[in-house]
Amino acid sequence: MADDKKTDSQDKPKYYFGGIKEFNLVEIETEVLNDSIYLDVFAGSDSAFKEEIRPLENGLDKIMKLEAFEYLYKTEQFSHKNFPEGNQIGFMAQTVREQFPHLTREDNEGHLSVNYAGFTPILLQGLKELSTKVEEQEATIQKLIKKLEEK
Repeated sequence: MADDKKTDSQDKPKYYFGGIKEFNLVEIETEVLNDSIYLDVFAGSDSAFKEEIRPLENGLDKIMKLEAFEYLYKTEQFSHKNFPEGNQIGFMAQTVREQFPHLTREDNEGHLSVNYAGFTPILLQGLKELSTKVEEQEATIQKLIKKLEEK
């Protein structure tokens, strides 16, 4: 992205990416999708910004209730949504909403969208839970092997 802000003839910002004030979505999409090789996304995550902090529990159980799909968007029927052509991979937002309602958003037409970036910490927690289970099973296996060897 070349500029953090652009100005019009009145020297007022058209948009800011950092602390979004006013923006022109078409310009942003054009820059991001056409002129960029990659886009890094940074979100304010300092503990100083947060309160009511608690560990995510049952992440793996919730993840296991989701199913990933391959699909094509109905690009002609929903041309105003500017969906990409070709094969896609993702979730059905209705299922995501059941497990992680804060990762979905409903538009004015009643259609849902998913915050895929929000899955990063959830997937990490699920991996940690799975790793703990594997370690516990490995310990159990080693105990059983030791018992068998003693006989």
